[in-house]
Amino acid sequence: MKVIKIFLIVGMALLSVSCDKWLDVKPQSQLDRDDLFSSENGYSDALIGVYAELCDGSLYGRELTYGALDVMAGYYDKGNMMGEFPYLYQYLYKKDNTNKQDYVINIIDAFWSKIYTQIANLNAMLQTIDGNKNLFSGENYNVIKGEAIGLRAFLHFELLRMFGEPYAKDKDAESIPYVDEFTTSVTRLYTVDEIITLVLKDLETAKGLLENDPIHLGTTPSTVLASKVTVDANNNIYAWHNRRFHFNYYAAIATMARVYLWKGDKANALSKALEVIAAQEEKFPWVIAGNLMNIGSDKISDKIQDATFATEHIFALNATKLETLSDGYLYGGQGSLLLTDRSIYPSSFDYRYKNLFKILDGTTLYVTRKYESLSNVSAAFKNRIPMIRISEMYYIAAECEGDRTLATDYLNAVRNNRGLTAEKLENLTPDLLKNEIFKEYQKEFYGEGQLWYYYKRTLAPTIEANKNYFTSIDLYTFDRPENEDAYRF
Repeated sequence: MKVIKIFLIVGMALLSVSCDKWLDVKPQSQLDRDDLFSSENGYSDALIGVYAELCDGSLYGRELTYGALDVMAGYYDKGNMMGEFPYLYQYLYKKDNTNKQDYVINIIDAFWSKIYTQIANLNAMLQTIDGNKNLFSGENYNVIKGEAIGLRAFLHFELLRMFGEPYAKDKDAESIPYVDEFTTSVTRLYTVDEIITLVLKDLETAKGLLENDPIHLGTTPSTVLASKVTVDANNNIYAWHNRRFHFNYYAAIATMARVYLWKGDKANALSKALEVIAAQEEKFPWVIAGNLMNIGSDKISDKIQDATFATEHIFALNATKLETLSDGYLYGGQGSLLLTDRSIYPSSFDYRYKNLFKILDGTTLYVTRKYESLSNVSAAFKNRIPMIRISEMYYIAAECEGDRTLATDYLNAVRNNRGLTAEKLENLTPDLLKNEIFKEYQKEFYGEGQLWYYYKRTLAPTIEANKNYFTSIDLYTFDRPENEDAYRF
């Protein structure tokens, strides 16, 4: 690819995948790479650097989770928005819009440039790893290589969901480059359908390499593969818990479920979702209701506060700078991303209604507690940014299962673990089932950026909360940066 300056993220061996562990960034050279990739710890450090960069506020540390994408999905009260958000709320980023805002366009352009930079870093690793296989012990070579290939596929699919046309609208439209080698050469634009094929191929390769991932085997990972964790069986924290912070075996399968659903291939989406669901009880146990009771307490004794349902994360980022990233956006001052009410949660018994919001000081407005950083909370539960949840696999299964009774059972499985056991869904018509799935996406993924993609995938003709501004489904697809397209002609 052109325009993106390629940097390789390097640094000293780190003990955890923490997004405050910013690694030194040096201009790429063969010498730098040879130095970094001279040990298995160097490869581990390079992966950690990628995850660290993904936690930046311009990416998953804000804009691609509770920031830009959730603003455009219509979650927040418009009257309290500040900075870029009022313009995002009005979708003023299309380049043929005479009212476009360059400030907002720059935010979206950064999604492209910064994610492709991390793809380049992954490719730099993969370019050398086979020749250095002798550096690795045990299964570390296969796991690290599989993790890098899988994460590369995941990030390409993220870019496709942003910059590619919805599959159901135009699968043959040019979309994005698929960059699978470390190069400064221009990579051609592939169609939406071609990108899907390439993503799935990489994910299948990753799955095979990750067969002996500790989270799959239920074993203790080496420190090259994940930081150590204090085992707490009473709260479902096991030795492999921190493999959630890496693109792991189950993340590869879960991403396949997402990709097949995006493609409209319900049979394969269901198959992959059920493959992950089969491991749910052991690997992704439902949140313990008691671990929600003290959310927001700063008492030293109240260290178990599972505000993001961490044990249900298939893949997550550990953003230990989350307090700084959210300051002034969710917390601090008057905030900007607030709710006037919690009407998307019709039941007061719903854990997501009851435990995950607070009234902002001095106002009558609600703010999520998902990303609240309290020093007393156990490290096993705080500073989590969910990327893929087990609940999503149940929603995919519900959408793809042809038997409506079974489909409803998948929805009820999640709802039963959200405090809604007394509000069982049953006898749903196809339209009611579809609506209940939508409502679950809306409730479950508040603050996580996923509702926007649901709207796009299903070609929702409008976004009710933003209906005065959302005037065309063309708004779902971001324009590629101008310098990218200009360079190709």
